Amino acid sequence: MLREHTKKPVMNILEAAVTHSLFVGERFGIITTGTGYKYIYHTDVRNFLGAKSDRFAGLVTTGLGVLELKEGKKEEVEKKVKDGARRIAEMGADAIILGCAGATCFVENVVEC
Repeated sequence: MLREHTKKPVMNILEAAVTHSLFVGERFGIITTGTGYKYIYHTDVRNFLGAKSDRFAGLVTTGLGVLELKEGKKEEVEKKVKDGARRIAEMGADAIILGCAGATCFVENVVEC
């Protein structure tokens, strides 16, 4: 790991996203693709924060595969992303992290919710 080879501060993409979300909102949540990442993200968030935190609203999976984000039917993909954004907002998140870099093209859909 990079942290083992430098004395400079190093953050991974999730740590950077969580840190930023804590600056811009009261509570944050994560929208991600398949269900396989759910446990990993919960564990990674808890490890980064040092404990369970009420500022973490939770995680919602869209049920989409990574390839579906780019190759799936646009209307269906957008509907699932919007639904995920709506669900995470209902859980109390006012800052939303997209848990997949491939989902960045759906930022406008998330903002609409």
